[in-house]
Amino acid sequence: MKLLASHLGGTRNPMAVRWPARITPDAAPRDVFLHCNDIVPTIYDIVGIVPPQMVNGEPQMPIAGASFARTLADRDAPGGKKTQYFEIMGSRGIYHDGWWASARGPRLPWVPGQPPGIATWTPDNDVWELYHLDEDWSQSHDLAAEQPEKLAQMREMFMVEAARNAVLPVGGGLWVPVYHPELRIAPPYKEWEFSGDTIRMPEFCAPALGNKNNVVTIDVDIPASANGVLYALGAAAGGLTLYLDEGYLCYEYNLFILQRTKIRSEFKVPPGRATLTVTTQYADPRPAGPLDITVARNGETIAGGQVPISAPLLFTANDCLDIGTCLGSPVSLDYRERAPFPFEGRIHRVHVAYT
Repeated sequence: MKLLASHLGGTRNPMAVRWPARITPDAAPRDVFLHCNDIVPTIYDIVGIVPPQMVNGEPQMPIAGASFARTLADRDAPGGKKTQYFEIMGSRGIYHDGWWASARGPRLPWVPGQPPGIATWTPDNDVWELYHLDEDWSQSHDLAAEQPEKLAQMREMFMVEAARNAVLPVGGGLWVPVYHPELRIAPPYKEWEFSGDTIRMPEFCAPALGNKNNVVTIDVDIPASANGVLYALGAAAGGLTLYLDEGYLCYEYNLFILQRTKIRSEFKVPPGRATLTVTTQYADPRPAGPLDITVARNGETIAGGQVPISAPLLFTANDCLDIGTCLGSPVSLDYRERAPFPFEGRIHRVHVAYT
């Protein structure tokens, strides 16, 4: 994963397109600037789809990209994106009409650990570079000193795009999401109500069960000596899960494979309808601080323990929350050979609340 937005090496790549049913084959290259966010609107344009403005009562964000269907149909047609901003972890770039301006930011992604001076770093003091990509494709000639007015124009354009796309405030090296989580872009909800068959809810939309004080309440019918996942968040690379194994209630916190905390009831959970709760509470409310975990049945504690180090952000960028199963790569090695390890009983509802 490239974590540097200021230079295009490792970011800019050629694209090959093949869609015989919709696009006439043409081997001639198109020398235009496009962005990956242009692909979806191009498909919509070609197929004739008008994206909905409302889904399930929720207003949808506007699509950021623009169709390049004309470029595919005619090599001489004007096309390509006029303006596109880039930003990650304080590293910034802005493309406009063949020009590129950028600031490297506070860190080099291949140097581990927090960069020196990150606590006092401010993007206002970063040095910006300027390149004319139409004539300097490899960004080898910095024109910032020669064309300060052009650079100022490009920097102003970056601020406009950053404000329009909720980039601000610019944070470097995870300073904002780790140390100022109140500034993070995150779901606004404090409570969730799930049915027992909820699956594949992306982690970035799901409750942050691994790094927030929370209570998970499960209304469930449990067979004798039951097996199966009650819920799982994340994946084999990192996540947490609650499951039954031959009737024993088990909780596991998988810290990126580096550390696994397992909590297990001392006795088999009796069969029948029950209310299970998992309470997560920071023992020390600092980033990556330890978590106290309490597991209860019908209000009576049946298991508990402490997660020594918690994940300060997400477990994964591409996995999900599943209830009643674990459809992604298995969070726990204990049920890896039985994955997706569906629950054998019935989950009536799952309620999650931040505390």
